[in-house]
Amino acid sequence: MPYGIKVLPVKNKSAVATKITSTTVIGLVVTMVVAMLGDELKKKLEDNRGLLLFSNAEEALEKLKDVNGGTFKEDLWDIQQQNVKSPVVLSIVSITEAQTKKSPLDFYGDAKIKSAVIKAVGNLQLARTIFGTANKVRIAIAPWFSHDDSVAGALDTLSVGTKTISIRDMHLNSVETALKKLEDLGSKRQLAFPFYRKAWSVFEDKELEKPNSAVVAGHIAYWDAQLGEFGFAFDHANRPIYDVIGTTVPLTYEEGEDTCETNRIVNAGGALLINDDGWKLYNFETPADDQTFNKLEVVRLFDGLNENLQKTLKRHKHRPVTDVFTLAKADADAFLGKAVLAGASVGAKAWWSEQNTPSEVASGTIYMDYDNGANVGVRTIVVQPFATTEYYANLIANNK
Repeated sequence: MPYGIKVLPVKNKSAVATKITSTTVIGLVVTMVVAMLGDELKKKLEDNRGLLLFSNAEEALEKLKDVNGGTFKEDLWDIQQQNVKSPVVLSIVSITEAQTKKSPLDFYGDAKIKSAVIKAVGNLQLARTIFGTANKVRIAIAPWFSHDDSVAGALDTLSVGTKTISIRDMHLNSVETALKKLEDLGSKRQLAFPFYRKAWSVFEDKELEKPNSAVVAGHIAYWDAQLGEFGFAFDHANRPIYDVIGTTVPLTYEEGEDTCETNRIVNAGGALLINDDGWKLYNFETPADDQTFNKLEVVRLFDGLNENLQKTLKRHKHRPVTDVFTLAKADADAFLGKAVLAGASVGAKAWWSEQNTPSEVASGTIYMDYDNGANVGVRTIVVQPFATTEYYANLIANNK
């Protein structure tokens, strides 16, 4: 017998359900006069491919308070007003002091800025590797620029590639224009706002017309956190939203009437902010034709399940197939069961696929399938009134 001590590996016989981190990091494309940054932040910006990470919008505003011009302060203010404490990643496009005197809506009159903005959108994907996986951008926005189709397309490409969501701001001026535009959109991962809102700017001390994506991103991140570990898996419409004093295009609205302007836009896949006993987010659906996967809470639930199942099952990679067959399904069942207990789904199960042929298993590949019933948010409650004479009989009988 050889000398020495041999330590046998411990076999974990219990199921493991990965804990979800439900912090929703907002990725925000902004402009600023980078020359005004302090040396420390300039160095960070250079090292991090144009990205800066802050623990929340309030911290970002404080650390950047001496930088003037650009879009970043208005956007950070909008996020902060939703009372959210989630991290914010700024992807920064540098502009000159002279450009700060112009409107960002026309990209400051400089064609080069458009390509810089599109590049800044793509750079948001680097946040998880530069700042760590916990700081992966979950909502990507470019508030003053996504009225441009190319910028909005870059946001959607980012969302599809990273299995996250984005918000598009269109700067339209009529219901009919909005309906026509929404017909051409098909994203399953992008909320589309046809109109800007009116808000008071504390920085310019006047009313401004502003895009909606920053307030909505803050709103979603806030409710993700409020609703617990699976907060991302719920519908966040019909909840209060702040920093709104009006909309640029007033719309008719009647509860339950599909012919009113508000519901026509929503039925076409547009998202709105409406004043219904206080300003609220109205609609949590994308312009996609798929009636299941146009619901953002369904898309986000499956994204979250897939991502976290990968984490859960990672411990089984490069382990003996006999152990994996025994333990991996138990892990998946435990995780899917958490989603049901949290109210994020109404039922789920996992099973080994029929694709598991001897040759596939011998090659080191095994297949697991699962299904899930999302706890979808109710969009419509249909009330059907009936006129009847039966209660008159009771009235007559009681008065004899």
